[in-house]
Amino acid sequence: MTIDKIALFEATQALWPAMVKVSDNPSATHEIYRANEEAFPQDDDWRQLALWAFHQALGVYEKQALAKGLPLYPHEVAFSEFDTRMRANLNGADCWSDERAEYEGS
Repeated sequence: MTIDKIALFEATQALWPAMVKVSDNPSATHEIYRANEEAFPQDDDWRQLALWAFHQALGVYEKQALAKGLPLYPHEVAFSEFDTRMRANLNGADCWSDERAEYEGS
């Protein structure tokens, strides 16, 4: 089985609003991530990994937005940033060895 990385990224990105006013609520991204996480079964490993990787990739943008008092735009996250986080997470523990092989092979 192979995973369509781009489709996974795009589907995950689509779960986020176009704009997040982090200056109004500094925990907004965490709240959105948690709501997304709870909307999918915990055993949906690909979805859960993708949600976490996307949330991690938003971190840099979130810090910049907070520092400047600007909104955060989740669509600014590039696939390459998401992919880097996915690979790091899949390499983080041996329990992901099957998923890691599938991700790297697609």
